[in-house]
Amino acid sequence: MGNMLKRLFGKIERMLTVNKYYKMTDRELEIEAHKWNIGMYGNPNTGLTDRQIIIDALIKKDKANDSRLAIFISIISLLISIIALLKK
Repeated sequence: MGNMLKRLFGKIERMLTVNKYYKMTDRELEIEAHKWNIGMYGNPNTGLTDRQIIIDALIKKDKANDSRLAIFISIISLLISIIALLKK
């Protein structure tokens, strides 16, 4: 059970941190950009991907979803409270 909780919290941490975007390869960032319809991240002169444009857009998207995070935390808190009450 402890290992399962460790993996769950690891997944939650990866979802909540913006560092995950900086650790992604250019290809992974391009996939995320296509997934969220982020454009204008390629440099026409060099043909290279401008990572910062994609990362900024993804962080902006994540911040727009902060209310979902608050709801998630509230549900977790409620479940923990219910479990604590049932154990008494």
